[in-house]
Amino acid sequence: MSFKIEILPDGPSFEANPGETLLRAALRQDVELPNGCRSGHCGACAITLKSGFIHYPSGEIEALHGRPAGTCLTCQAVAHSDLTIEVKPPPVLAL
Repeated sequence: MSFKIEILPDGPSFEANPGETLLRAALRQDVELPNGCRSGHCGACAITLKSGFIHYPSGEIEALHGRPAGTCLTCQAVAHSDLTIEVKPPPVLAL
């Protein structure tokens, strides 16, 4: 059984298999999500979990300390239900 992941505000949806991180599932289906170190240390993959349940198989994630409630690191998070996530667009640099 896979879980449906819906991206807000206007993103595509993708499926995550049990035990698969959100980032791995997205990339497997050519859905681009922000990412960096892919090990839970840099926080570049942080998104907002709007609904659903996740867990972190590796335990406590230090990059989450001091972040707002609902912040999720897609490189480490595994879905336990269908999810709705919000991905903020990258900042635009003014020249």
